[in-house]
Amino acid sequence: MLKGERIVTTPALFYHNIGEPTLSLIQTGRLDQLDSVGRLSPSLVGFAFNNRLLFGGFAGEPHTTSGSLQPSSILLDPPFDDPPAENITFLLLDAHRMLDLGAKSLQGVPAFVQAFREAFPAEAAASDHSGKLDDLVNNFTRARAVATFLRTAVTRNTPYDKFLAGDDHALTPAQLRGAKLFFTPAASGAGGAGCVSCHSGPMLNKQANDPDVAGIGQFVEENFVNVGIGDHPVQALTALAKGHATAYHAEDTGREEVTKNPDHLYKFRSLTMRQLKDARQFFHSGALTRVRDVVAYFNAGVPADPTAGATRTLDPRFTSPRGAGTTGLGLTEAQLDDITDFLENGLYDPTFAASFQPTADDLAYSTKHPSLAAKGAKDGLLLSGAAIDDNDPLARRDQGLEFLDVTSQVTMTPTTAGNQDTWLVTNSSAAVIDTHLLVILTNLAPGVTVDAASKTTGQALPGGKASGEPAGEPYYRVFLPSGVLNPGQSVALTVTRTGGGSSASYTPRLLSGQGKP
Repeated sequence: MLKGERIVTTPALFYHNIGEPTLSLIQTGRLDQLDSVGRLSPSLVGFAFNNRLLFGGFAGEPHTTSGSLQPSSILLDPPFDDPPAENITFLLLDAHRMLDLGAKSLQGVPAFVQAFREAFPAEAAASDHSGKLDDLVNNFTRARAVATFLRTAVTRNTPYDKFLAGDDHALTPAQLRGAKLFFTPAASGAGGAGCVSCHSGPMLNKQANDPDVAGIGQFVEENFVNVGIGDHPVQALTALAKGHATAYHAEDTGREEVTKNPDHLYKFRSLTMRQLKDARQFFHSGALTRVRDVVAYFNAGVPADPTAGATRTLDPRFTSPRGAGTTGLGLTEAQLDDITDFLENGLYDPTFAASFQPTADDLAYSTKHPSLAAKGAKDGLLLSGAAIDDNDPLARRDQGLEFLDVTSQVTMTPTTAGNQDTWLVTNSSAAVIDTHLLVILTNLAPGVTVDAASKTTGQALPGGKASGEPAGEPYYRVFLPSGVLNPGQSVALTVTRTGGGSSASYTPRLLSGQGKP
């Protein structure tokens, strides 16, 4: 709701002075713009080491009216002083009318409620006293839980880290040469690339004079740089909608969009150099798609975008890093290769991606978290029972959490030779059948057995078990070419019977899905 000049929920939520102190975010229209700006999502690596977040630094502004220099955040614990700090997560959830929805869904999972009780004992006591679950599982405790996880998004086991820890052989000779260029200034004839001027500190995302790096000094205007990069292509649609079809640039003004300070035009936040090998696009616009191309861009020192390049905010550390009258870094192709090798491999931890996936120990509730198991958590599954990463129907089938009955989409033609039935399974529908198949033999005739090694429980099947169906029917797993059975495509299955019978002694039922049904 809007109360006076502030956006508030409970507690009062997140007023932000953006150079228009008499207007709220809703009144300026920027709340809508937050969700429509065309930019790549910044990396979460080193997330907790940023004082200001997002490419324009919209999250983390100091409280200009109170004089406090304590930054607010996207997800970190919001300081509720006066004026209250802005929190981008809640602003966007509110813009989408999604505030409370996440917390309400978690309240419906007893194991999640128990996990919140253990993580937030003070809130649990308040909830017990009031009898209101909202006092325990709410927007704020949920955000704090996510923030705690995001603070772990750091890499500590790269070859570079091992080198700093004393392993002189952790970096290859080429990577050592690249590291030396990275940390050596370009100016005064030093001959380096000077990357460290914008990429210092533990996560290589700070200026060298940042108090977090230097250990002294005041909160600085942190690491926003104009290196002559233009808009994300999506911004062309914004320009067209505004009638600026010929002005492709000048829509995304970067830091200036937040501060309204012309000295900040086309400046964007410098991010971490860690884990670049996994990235597919670079800069706020996604303009380049290879680390080597980014290194070459800085070596040339020529702005790619004429509008950003013509502004006085264009950084001389990009255009003339070796000093006045020079252009670019002047490095050789071999030196560019060495820097690229250091960035891609010397600063890469191959185990990092796996740290975002739950391990067997994480999901072993019965032995590792019995209090959660007592509340219904099942070993091997998320507390919610949802699929990992995505929870769409295909992901759920891929992970064996549910099955889709596709019997009506296929034609099954048997060929019998003795006690063997070879079934030709043909997709007779117009739709692709995805995920591998489970062929379950139902209504097996008395005295007839088959060579299927597995039996179903019948508990996870679509529609449940038919009346009179015995528990534990045999099933075969059929792996499809490339995981799909296209319309008109066929796959074969052989069933070996014992105890007599024929192909009419059972009824095949086909499910799309993996895991144990």
